[in-house]
Amino acid sequence: MKYIDKKNALKICYFMMAADGLISDNERSKFDELGYLLDDTVYDTYKADLLWECKQQALTVTEGDPVFHLMNAIDRELAGATDIQTDRTIPGRLMVWNMLTIALCDRGYADAERRLIEEAVRKLEVDEKDFREMEHTLIAANAVAMEESLIRERETGNEDVKLQLKNLKERERVISAHAREQMTGRK
Repeated sequence: MKYIDKKNALKICYFMMAADGLISDNERSKFDELGYLLDDTVYDTYKADLLWECKQQALTVTEGDPVFHLMNAIDRELAGATDIQTDRTIPGRLMVWNMLTIALCDRGYADAERRLIEEAVRKLEVDEKDFREMEHTLIAANAVAMEESLIRERETGNEDVKLQLKNLKERERVISAHAREQMTGRK
C-alpha cells in the first residue's frame, strides 16, 4: 500500500467535491472536517491557499470531459505517493475512505466520483476487496442516516417511531464498529 501527503490528500478531496459538477454545503463542511482531522494544528495556515489552488485547477476546463481533467489533477497528486509512512502522510486506504466520504456526503454517488475513486484505488495499491467493503459500509451508513432523517421528519412521538429510531441507532452502531475495524484492523 502507498502513503500520500496530507495536503495532496486534501486536494484530491476537493477534486472529488467538484466531480459531480456541484459543490454542496455538506461537501464543504465534510472537507473542513477532514482537513482538521488530518492536519488539525496547521490546516488553518494553508486552507485558503489550498482552496484557491484547487479551484483554479478544477475550474480551468476549457474543453473535453471535465472528469478526465479532474482525473489528471488527481493523478498529479497521487504521483507523489510513496511506500514510506511519515507524520505528513496518510495510508492509501484512509485516502480512499475519505474520497468515499466526500462522494457520499451529499447522499449521491455519481459515476464520475466512482471513476475517480477507482483510479485512486489502483494507484494507491488498495486491495479491491477492501475498497468494495469500504464502499458498501459507507453506502449502508448513508442509507441509515437518510432513513433516520425521513423518520424524524414525520416523528409524532409514538412508540412505533421510537422503536424504529432505536433500531436505526443500533444499525448505525454496528456499521460504525465495522468501519473502525476496517480502518484499524488491517495493515
